[in-house]
Amino acid sequence: MTRSMASKALTAGMIATILVRSQPSQAADGESIEEVRQELRQLRAQVQALRSIIAEFTEYDRQRAAFMARALKALSGGPEGPQPTPPARAEPIATARPWAPESPSPAPRARVEGAPARRLSRPAPPAGGTVRGNVSVPANEPVAYVYVENVMAPAARGRRVVIEQSRKAFVPSWAVVQRGTTIAFPNSDTIFHNVFSLSPGNSFDLGLYNSSTEGKVHTFAESGPVDVYCNIHPQMAASVLVVPNRHFARIRPNGSFEINGVPVGKRKLVAWSPGSRLTAEWVDVSADEAVDVTLKLEPKSPRHDNKAGQPYGSYE
Repeated sequence: MTRSMASKALTAGMIATILVRSQPSQAADGESIEEVRQELRQLRAQVQALRSIIAEFTEYDRQRAAFMARALKALSGGPEGPQPTPPARAEPIATARPWAPESPSPAPRARVEGAPARRLSRPAPPAGGTVRGNVSVPANEPVAYVYVENVMAPAARGRRVVIEQSRKAFVPSWAVVQRGTTIAFPNSDTIFHNVFSLSPGNSFDLGLYNSSTEGKVHTFAESGPVDVYCNIHPQMAASVLVVPNRHFARIRPNGSFEINGVPVGKRKLVAWSPGSRLTAEWVDVSADEAVDVTLKLEPKSPRHDNKAGQPYGSYE
């Protein structure tokens, strides 16, 4: 049975029910005609609602049938269905060249027996130059060095130096290391020390510890002079020179020095000693002849502040 036939049957049944309930016997029972009319209106509203529902289902069936028809056409390769995908074609690895007739290969050249094979020669790297001279060092300085500042080399790896804290002093009181070197500061005293530095590029603060604690370390990542102190004992001082490359030399007792293999160009030569201010001079280095330089170091004030930038107290 279709939905339209079911609708007609339902409507006929409702009308028959109304007619039965409107017989004189029912009226004789005291049911008024107005009540019958009201029930008839209610039944008509229900019939209209049922018809609307049936119409919605009918429209849904129509749409579903249209969708199934399109799906069947798509599966059978109809014009509305998806077109078959052509087989994938491998992309060429390299761009093909336009066709051209092959030209005959050139005949191999005859090699003369005993003649050396020619090799492509590479240009030789520019030869380094020599910088030498004399540095005037203050009388009380334990050591002095000179180095080339503006030649940067890779940082050193795995290098370690020890400066011990012993009897309220740094031992040794100075060190010259390459950039990237780690320095350990073990404390052999039972009293506490606090190693620190406020030097630009290499500032650090190792905090309080004594001989019962494992020595702390610091890696020096930037080149230049580093002043190291104890935040508790102002008499404790050490000086570290961090060089940026291998172009440095220790100044001899007579004040002379010599650095070989300095890269050609305009170079900054710097002299250093633990208790002196840096002094520097620019030189033009060439591979043809050595450059002579004369430098003079001047002592600096030994006074310094604590790690907070304040004068030390009265404690020792």
